[in-house]
This record gives sequence, structure tokens and C-alpha cells, in this order.
Amino acid sequence: MKEYDEEAAMKQMILAPGCSSVDDNTAAEVLDLIFDYYEENGDLDISSAFDDDVDDVENDIAEMVAFVHKYLQKNSGTNLTDAQIEAMIRAELDYEESLL
Repeated sequence: MKEYDEEAAMKQMILAPGCSSVDDNTAAEVLDLIFDYYEENGDLDISSAFDDDVDDVENDIAEMVAFVHKYLQKNSGTNLTDAQIEAMIRAELDYEESLL
């Protein structure tokens, strides 16, 4: 298993469809929020992982999009669409999968 590299994850997030205008600071903020979501939901525990059930993964992604969107609207001047947030989350998840 390869080691997680935040810079590589952010690069993949910026390359996601519709995210070419996203800068490094915004990608870093979204990445931090993804991990905040994981932490709040116990997904950083060794015993937890995304279920193989596609519906569960899609629900998790939808919940992460809502979590990130809510935070950005409330605490940041960053204006990302839900589609951009979702694309960035999917890119980060793809990056995680590439490490296995």
C-alpha cells in the first residue's frame, strides 16, 4: 500500500471535471473538510471503511457534498457548486483507491 500524499490528492481534485478554476487553497480546504467529515462520522477508525454496497457509497458521497457545501457557505468565501464539490470528492476517493 502506498502512502497518502495530500499534494497528489489535491492535484487529482483540481483535475476533476469542472474544477479547472479551483486553486490549491480551495482544494486544500475541501480536502480538510473531507477528513473532517470522516472524523465526525467515525470513518477514520481502522475498523470502519466504505461498504461495498454502491448505494451506501453514493449516500456517503451525497452526505459529504452536503457537509462540505454547508461549511463553505457558512465559513468561507469559496463559491463551489455541488457538482464541483462532488467531482472533487470523487477524485479524492479515486486517489484513495489508487493507493490500495
